Amino acid sequence: MRVGIIGAGLAGLSAGLELADRGHEVELIERRPWAGGSTYSFHDQESGEEVDNGQHVFMRCTTAYVAFLERVGTLGLSYRQRRLQVPVIDGDGRRSELRAATLPLGLHLAPALLRYRHLGWRQKAQVARAFVELRVRRGTCGARLGDMTFEAWLRAHGQSPDTIRAFWDFLVIPTLNCRAQRASARQALFVIEEGFQRNPGAAALGVAAVGLSTLHVDPAVRAIEARGGALTTRAPVERIEVEDGRVAGLVLGDGARRTFDAYVSALAPWRLLPLLPAGVRDEGVFGDLAAFEPAAIVNLHLWFDRPVMDVAFAAFVRSELQWVFNRSRAGGEDEADGQHLVISISAPGELFALTREALRDRLLPQLRRALPASREAVLRRYTVVKEPEATFVPAPRLRRPGPRTALANLYLAGAYTDTGWPATMESAVRSGLAAAAALDEDGA
Repeated sequence: MRVGIIGAGLAGLSAGLELADRGHEVELIERRPWAGGSTYSFHDQESGEEVDNGQHVFMRCTTAYVAFLERVGTLGLSYRQRRLQVPVIDGDGRRSELRAATLPLGLHLAPALLRYRHLGWRQKAQVARAFVELRVRRGTCGARLGDMTFEAWLRAHGQSPDTIRAFWDFLVIPTLNCRAQRASARQALFVIEEGFQRNPGAAALGVAAVGLSTLHVDPAVRAIEARGGALTTRAPVERIEVEDGRVAGLVLGDGARRTFDAYVSALAPWRLLPLLPAGVRDEGVFGDLAAFEPAAIVNLHLWFDRPVMDVAFAAFVRSELQWVFNRSRAGGEDEADGQHLVISISAPGELFALTREALRDRLLPQLRRALPASREAVLRRYTVVKEPEATFVPAPRLRRPGPRTALANLYLAGAYTDTGWPATMESAVRSGLAAAAALDEDGA
């Protein structure tokens, strides 16, 4: 069967590789000059480095993404922990650590919580109470959790506003790209259960040791092409033609018309809807797509003339820094002549509108205050990468669609679909696999 995949992001690549392995002839149609969607890298001319458009992290529990890297043969190009170990630094440079101990599940985080310097004893007791509640109710998510915010759930379980800001937002902002006050309780609790309630090693972190295009984009494209598939870039789809309840063809920006036996949309919901005929946009799962709201991420890349950070990454509390990644350390580079750090800001709010100079001037002093070794270091250069549509907001009452649609030969893939996971690389890969399985099963 000939299958056209609209969008060559991670979801489209996952669907394309799976369909090609199932014997289908696939073509990925991408509007931009490159593949990768929200997870790609580009060559920075000044530094000569491969720079990611955004800093992405995976965990040991993200099994589909790990399997995807194994499938394309690049898992070894990542930096992976055996157990969770994250330095946590406050705005004044006080350092603590979240570390998973070699203790049974349920107790593996207890030593770290007891020693955690960024919470008072009353707050630690609140956090422990919530984790006990999560352990008791594990796997019993009620329907009402999808209708309430995570903040409302936390307040109902004895969490103070300061504990929510200092601890729970610290956990959910990087994974959900929104704060507890906006996130669905069901989605937030899913993340916490998967990372901290199922396996003591589940939350161990992994990052790319190379650029994302080298890690998973280019190898996936090569794998698809080796199976007879193709990637067409600079080919924006202007509209999707529909006849008799099926997609009849795709009209591209240059007026060309492309037809296939079946189609997979790997576009974000706000990009797919305008391509559909007006009379189709309210049919079936399409009617739920208008409720999705994009969420931005900002990354500030800094190149220093000397080592300023002694770990591969660190989290920050009571600071706008959120997470700082030492790309030099993760990549196994010689750090004697300098380091490349990335400050990654999820749910950036007003920071997103700042100019690159204003963002540097706002964040660099905070970094120098928190990392003493950076105070005398010279900033050789910097760049800012903004992704206005990095993820979606996992708000309460949001209905995420499955792979099938009201059009018999059109399937959906994308991190926003109903994979159970938030908008992560894991969700993108899972969505591609689900779309491929549904298409193959239906025979479209």
